[in-house]
Amino acid sequence: MSTQHPEIQGINVVWLGDFNPKIFQPAWFAAVGLIRKQEAEEANIEIIHPEVVSFALEWLILQVTRERFFVSTSQEPYYEVVRDLVLGTFSLLQHTPIHKMGINMDMHFHMGSEDAWHAFGHRLAPKDLWQSVLENPGMRSLTMEGGRPDGGKGYLRVKVEPSERVHPGVYVNINDHYEVADPKSVVGNDEIRTLFERSWSESLQRSRRIAYALLEKQ
Repeated sequence: MSTQHPEIQGINVVWLGDFNPKIFQPAWFAAVGLIRKQEAEEANIEIIHPEVVSFALEWLILQVTRERFFVSTSQEPYYEVVRDLVLGTFSLLQHTPIHKMGINMDMHFHMGSEDAWHAFGHRLAPKDLWQSVLENPGMRSLTMEGGRPDGGKGYLRVKVEPSERVHPGVYVNINDHYEVADPKSVVGNDEIRTLFERSWSESLQRSRRIAYALLEKQ
């Protein structure tokens, strides 16, 4: 079984802070050159409101509330475009205070056979402990958390579940979470922007390594 090519994958970026949602609408992104004018005109707008903005382009979903900025893509060729959009947005809005962020990856892997699929679940969550208290126990969700490998504030959280989109398949979610050193002193987003730019490539590589390591030991 090859684990190098998930059948479905995507990334999302989450920044937590203090936002003015109405800024983040397609016309603004086009006006500052972060998306094309045609993309803005053709955007699928779900809502534009002082408390929440949500819209989609062909390659992107963007949602902003007072406390949360979220952008995602399920198209790998656009991963770097998402990176540039986030950096461009908050370089322009550099005084927006941000204190936490996540660079997150979702991957769905086909397991090749039902036997391999069950064996993977048995290995991650041995059933011996459960046999006496449950009928036909099976793993539905497993979450593990570890400290940041760079020594900074935050964590790495890995979730593994049966895939609802690929069968027999496994869904792996990597939440690569970062926090500023002193949230009380945050007055803008320079620290988070620096972390984001410095960590981006390694974060995506690390997420893939984690997922591949879990499946390659099958």
